[in-house]
Amino acid sequence: MPALKKFIFTTAELPDSAIHTLTTLSNGFISIRGVPELTETSTGTFIAGVYCDTPLFYRELVNLPRVVSLYVRLDGVPLVPSEEVFTLDALRGIVEYKAKLVARGGYLEYTGVRLVHAKRKEVVALRGKLVSRGVRGRLTLDLPVELNTCNPSVPENICVKLYRVVEKSADSQAVRVKVVSADQRYSVEFAAGAKSSRAALQAYAAGERVGFAGEVEVEDGSVVTVEKLVAASTAGEAASVLNAALNMDFNQLAASHSEEWERRWRELGLEAEGDEEFVDALYLNTFHLLQMYNSELPFFALPARGFHGHGYRGHVFWDTEIYALPFYLILKPEASRKILMYRCALLNAARYNAERNGCRGAQFPWESADDGFEATPREIPLDLRGERKVVIRTGELEHHITADVAYAVWLYHRYTGDDEFISQCGLALLIETARFWASRFEYDSSKGKYVIRRVIGPDEYHVGVDNSFYTNLLAAFNLQLAASYSRQAGDQPEGREVLSQLNVTDSEVREWERIAENVFLPRGADGVWEEFEGYLSLEDYTLPEGCIGEACVPEDVLARVEKTRLVKQADVVAGLFLLRHLFSREELSRNYEFYKRRTTHASSLSIPMYAGLAAYIGKLEEASALLRTAMLADLKNIYANTGDGFHVGSAGGAWTALLFGFLRLEENRGKLTVAPVLPPYLRRLRLTVNFRGKRYLLEVDGKRASIKELS
Repeated sequence: MPALKKFIFTTAELPDSAIHTLTTLSNGFISIRGVPELTETSTGTFIAGVYCDTPLFYRELVNLPRVVSLYVRLDGVPLVPSEEVFTLDALRGIVEYKAKLVARGGYLEYTGVRLVHAKRKEVVALRGKLVSRGVRGRLTLDLPVELNTCNPSVPENICVKLYRVVEKSADSQAVRVKVVSADQRYSVEFAAGAKSSRAALQAYAAGERVGFAGEVEVEDGSVVTVEKLVAASTAGEAASVLNAALNMDFNQLAASHSEEWERRWRELGLEAEGDEEFVDALYLNTFHLLQMYNSELPFFALPARGFHGHGYRGHVFWDTEIYALPFYLILKPEASRKILMYRCALLNAARYNAERNGCRGAQFPWESADDGFEATPREIPLDLRGERKVVIRTGELEHHITADVAYAVWLYHRYTGDDEFISQCGLALLIETARFWASRFEYDSSKGKYVIRRVIGPDEYHVGVDNSFYTNLLAAFNLQLAASYSRQAGDQPEGREVLSQLNVTDSEVREWERIAENVFLPRGADGVWEEFEGYLSLEDYTLPEGCIGEACVPEDVLARVEKTRLVKQADVVAGLFLLRHLFSREELSRNYEFYKRRTTHASSLSIPMYAGLAAYIGKLEEASALLRTAMLADLKNIYANTGDGFHVGSAGGAWTALLFGFLRLEENRGKLTVAPVLPPYLRRLRLTVNFRGKRYLLEVDGKRASIKELS
């Protein structure tokens, strides 16, 4: 069991919004942002997979009714919390919130504890305790389910409600409400019950609230407790779930919830010793990555900002396959399988996307929601008249995500040996994505090579470029994978059936191989892989050491950034790290040195790739500094936008850098090999590693390392 301390957050150290992200609780079905129950907010509840059509952003996660509210008045006057302290107990998956409610004669001392149950996926529980310190009077308690939540839009003062209430009721035991998404694709039921140690609570259903309210006289030293249980269901079972939960008190629910979290940590076997700040961030990121997975759902649609906020509207990007999946692959392999099952479920939509864009096969969207169609906004207005707007080209041109999905299929199969998945879906993913690339490549007779024109690589400073190194490299690898797996499939009945269903011919496989062997990858005379064709002809500009973000770039340079060699995030370096086995150490080192001086790291996805590659090529000091920054991205609000949601890519990417860069986990001829080196601030690391159906205990202590199979 890890020696997990509790994470304590105050507004003296972090903005409110960042704390609310870091204290978000989820079980992969219900997610509750860490906004205090005493504070009014438009932030409600996320239910996994419940999206709705919305202006500008195509489809986004619906901000459903708020279920954890608890409002307090004294003699009719609302009390406002101050001196707030938030505590996340990551070992047990519980958030505690403390505040003072200043009132006439003194103050009320409030302690609230909340959980989103790890096993009873439909249940949220809250317990509040009020202690009077010199306060006397009539205390009014209101525990509503609030039906006025909405999704923030642009400009910031616009909020769009994406559901409507179709039923609400109250009786002596519970309140109930049913809502449907504005597009009528989803319905969600909520049921709530509440009780108090002293106040006689009465259920009500009025206006945009259903809930419980009551009054009690207090004097100095009075203690009042309340408990609130809420059940949510997309299957019409909220009432029955609530009835079962009401047979347990808060302590019983908390005990079973905490037992499940302690079991998860034991299963993970994670123990880290070293610099306190880094170790804290390691555990914190691990907690948030773990809590978003729900084994009861058929697939795992993991948004770029998790279920922690409205950032990127709940859309799924390449962050999931390239940055987050490796974490789950090694530590929770069934979750990585369900990440890929999300793409499997939406394969037909990807086929439609490809056809709409004049290509064959399947093209996965740059931003994806619940239906698999392109969810990237084309433009975002900055004012109500639309006179100022931001044009977004990524949905049109950032195609590498299709190859990223194929890469993830290969990585998953390489480390799990899950042949059943390949037969069920993996082979189809590889084939259909290869067909997309075969139709996307063009033969350039002047080069004698296959080329891809007009794309955006990971570096989004440069738009509509030809022959992106990353895109061409991963696309060629995608074609090679499809060819190799198709040839292997021909030797097995299940594989032959898939090939037959998809009408794969030997001539098509040979075409994939021919294209893959003749893909143009731009390269400079000095051996540096050119980010895209013509990149090395651009104005050169190098950055000061340690530059993170655009603050260290002069405004005049930023104004013409697309005409310079500045890079927003790991691009060539990302491709080299992902496919490091295809390149020599000298190539990796040469390109790392070139691009590190030109990358702003303006995206949180950048530093993990640099950390991983630096560690892999032996630049331990640089790698360690980079890993630290990546791991601390949210805990220290490094990018000043943690309030928008949890950086899944940065957290997962930091783990990916640690696993494959520092620990150097590798599959080698069916065996797992390790050659670990730790950053200097990490004295000891212990964790359970999963590989091809077996579990191994890996321990690294200084320069000593051991790995043994667990029974």
